Amino acid sequence: MADWSSLPANLVNRIADCLLSTDDLDYYMDLRAVCRGWRSSTTDPKSRPLDPRFRPHQWAMLDEVHQSDERLFVNAGTGRFVRRYLPLLRRYIVVAGAGGGSVVLAERTAPHAARVLNPFTGAMISFDAPVPPNVWQVAAHVIGSSPTLVLLCKDSCTIYWADPCSRIFMEHYEGRFARPLVRLALESRVYAAAREGRPLVSFFVPDASKVLDIAAMQLAEYFAGGNQRFFLVESGGEILIVVKLIHGVVVFKIDTGTGQLELVKNLGSRALFVGDCRCLSVDADKFASVEANCVYYVVEEPWFDVCVYSLRDKTEVRAGGAIDSLNPITLSVDPPFSEVQLLCCYTFVVQDVFAMLLVDELMERNRSMILWNLE
Repeated sequence: MADWSSLPANLVNRIADCLLSTDDLDYYMDLRAVCRGWRSSTTDPKSRPLDPRFRPHQWAMLDEVHQSDERLFVNAGTGRFVRRYLPLLRRYIVVAGAGGGSVVLAERTAPHAARVLNPFTGAMISFDAPVPPNVWQVAAHVIGSSPTLVLLCKDSCTIYWADPCSRIFMEHYEGRFARPLVRLALESRVYAAAREGRPLVSFFVPDASKVLDIAAMQLAEYFAGGNQRFFLVESGGEILIVVKLIHGVVVFKIDTGTGQLELVKNLGSRALFVGDCRCLSVDADKFASVEANCVYYVVEEPWFDVCVYSLRDKTEVRAGGAIDSLNPITLSVDPPFSEVQLLCCYTFVVQDVFAMLLVDELMERNRSMILWNLE
């Protein structure tokens, strides 16, 4: 019988690189746990938390609002669902599942310093800045090599960002009536924002702002109607703008060099899940119940339903009930949900961070009062 532990280091690393190429970080950690020889031949991700090779890129945490030590993740590229036991969450408040698969946390004690957890390697990036006290429903992105942590408040139309050494989160207010729909990290550096009824803007990179401004002018006829929603989606290395009309869906691809839009009639094997909080592109061939060349979204009237729009047939069908965003606790008590329900839930259900921080502060005060009375 072959002695696998004696494999040359270069072969072990070739296997490890294959796992990293598909973002299977949990498999990479399993490989390192096989034996001392394989562990010494490969890099420990915990020792290099800023190394982009070990940062999740195409994962999504599907049950963000479920208060448990176990969380469900999906690899959008491979279709693999993984439930991770994360006892470390007991020591922190979960702020949001960041795009790509990282988990943004806050210290339980004031001033609630921000943390970014890699749920597959256990590596933690500490931030000096506390999570802003007035955040409500938050989506998050971890971008760049520093990295920069971006918090996007759905209700307050505010963008916050900080680097690990920043003392506070910088703040940008988009305006009272500028409802933020989707914000993406593009190519790990470009951060873009789409706003309902307003031109598309980029926040961090001027070149991207010019591109999106040109694209916005070409969408003028759609903005004029007032009965549409806009979503910005990164899909297979391309930047797509999804326009949800009263009847139907239109998808455009942005030429990032010229800013010109190209009508997309076929997404190939891709399927898009769009929502007011986040968007996700998946390879439909990897998901048994997801149809390729379709756009999935949730309608709230007369009740929460999953809708599927086929770009090929130009038809919309209701595919059944969605997970009730007004009662996210059903994630833990209802029967198992379908792949489509979970992916749609990811796009429109986010954590109410302010409530979590407030509850934690009240619990801490009560504990202090009890201890004081006992003394």
